[in-house]
Amino acid sequence: MRNRTLAPFLLVPMLVLIAFASNADQPPSHATPTESTAAPGSSAPAPAVAQSPTTLSPELIYAALVAEVALQRGDYDAAFEHFLRAAELAREPSLAERAVRSALNAKRSAAARQALDLWTDLEPDAPQAHQLAAFLALEAGDQEWALASLERVIELAGVPGQGYLQAAQILGRLPDPADRLRVMRRLVDALDAQEDADAQFALATLAAAANQDEVAIQLAERAAKLRPGWSDPQLFLVRLLVRREQIEQAHAMLDRYLGEAPADPELKLMKAQLHMDAEEPEQALAVFDELLKRDPERPDVLMAAAVLALEIGDLDKARRFLEALQRLEERPNDVAFLLGQVEEQSGNSDAALALYEQVRGQNRTSAQVRIASLYAKAGEIARARELLQQLRDQSPGQDVTFYLIEGELLRAQGLDQQALDVYDRALAEQPAHVDLLYARAMLAVGMDKVGMLERDLRRILVDHPDHVDALNALGYTLADRTDRLDAAQAFIERALQLRPDDPAILDSMGWVLYRKGQAEDAEDYLRKALEQGFDAEIAAHLGEVLWSLGRKDEAREVWGHALDEAPEHEYLLRVLSRFRFSHTDH
Repeated sequence: MRNRTLAPFLLVPMLVLIAFASNADQPPSHATPTESTAAPGSSAPAPAVAQSPTTLSPELIYAALVAEVALQRGDYDAAFEHFLRAAELAREPSLAERAVRSALNAKRSAAARQALDLWTDLEPDAPQAHQLAAFLALEAGDQEWALASLERVIELAGVPGQGYLQAAQILGRLPDPADRLRVMRRLVDALDAQEDADAQFALATLAAAANQDEVAIQLAERAAKLRPGWSDPQLFLVRLLVRREQIEQAHAMLDRYLGEAPADPELKLMKAQLHMDAEEPEQALAVFDELLKRDPERPDVLMAAAVLALEIGDLDKARRFLEALQRLEERPNDVAFLLGQVEEQSGNSDAALALYEQVRGQNRTSAQVRIASLYAKAGEIARARELLQQLRDQSPGQDVTFYLIEGELLRAQGLDQQALDVYDRALAEQPAHVDLLYARAMLAVGMDKVGMLERDLRRILVDHPDHVDALNALGYTLADRTDRLDAAQAFIERALQLRPDDPAILDSMGWVLYRKGQAEDAEDYLRKALEQGFDAEIAAHLGEVLWSLGRKDEAREVWGHALDEAPEHEYLLRVLSRFRFSHTDH
């Protein structure tokens, strides 16, 4: 049956036109309409806004409706023609703007400029019109028009000082960063803005983008001097030093700024960021604490502090920050999800479940996975698997992810055969999926199914010959579980070529050399691996190698340290039991 009402999208132009008609009886704001079509940003006097028509003519209604229909259908050429005609008839800036955007979508620059001329004629102080004019001018290579338009962008910026940064962003349209800087310099000179802090800072950002760091530093320092106490150029200078990997200098500069303005929250946040970048979470958290003493209801700081506290296991602080966010009614879904993790890590499973159930939005799936994990830990395996099946049904494009999660949950509960069944079922659907093959291979080695591991990893290497983890896992397993040591070494050597400083691969090379009777060479690789960071399995290997070399005291020292660091590490304990070594032996 034919609709008896206008489609919703057709109401848009109709409402606009009704507004024209309703304003028809209002007294004109200008004495006479103008026919001027001066280019955007020209120095001609600003034209008067034309008076709306007193009636809605059939031609006007037709043009507006056809334009809207064409726009909905993606026919941007027709939309431009009819929006332009409607704007000319109605003398309405919003229709001229729609004509401009339709022309841009149609990639008709000349048509867009024609509509822009009408738009700026009807609404001379429309900031977006001059921004679009600057984009078009840059695209056309017309620097004079671009400069005139950018001058108007700066003049019309709603927030004082933002115009120069808006101009710098628009200049990003130019492909050559050096050209962006040159045009911005011309603009600053034209506006005689050498003493304007915002202009100098905008120049600094473009100089940095052009990799002219020394120039950027000079300009940012000038901006900071022109406006004492302004933290934006100070933060910029610190970030620039970080980009140049001059971390000590960045810290020193930031400390100097903080000495001048110890309460500046943005500088404090930068200090926290530098600590996080340096993997110093406790120091970063201390900075967040200082900030929150001054401003205890700042949501962004509360959230950052909560995430960091949770990451380092300070659950009491994390809970306190998140409860503050709850009171402020800020980001309820994120807060519920993070509070659920706090309660889960605190051993409060029921509270964690209740919180995870509240989560909506982008964290909902992750919350549901956490619920499944809690069910599995509580021995409710069927319930956990049912929930993961529901997630697969709801998100068929992520089915592999949920198969992997299910397999890992089952492995964690010691249900290896059930986990293997999950991987088998998933691989029946996607037999060449790399992540599934790798997960099954890692499960297989724990089940002493070396043949399955080798088949799966070799299958990965058929399509991905440089898959480093597969090369290393296959090489290490062959070295550890078989006598095929030459083949094992070949795989490990290839992995080491691809990732020469990876401690796991260095450990594999040390282990295969030890198995081949080259204990002294093995020691070098194992020590280098341990230098990258402590790992109980690597320490177990190094101790065994040292023992074989007759350096038993050194072996005991290595094993003793490993026991202190990881007293429940399964592989380490198995090795030590073979050598009848315990804590009392060191």
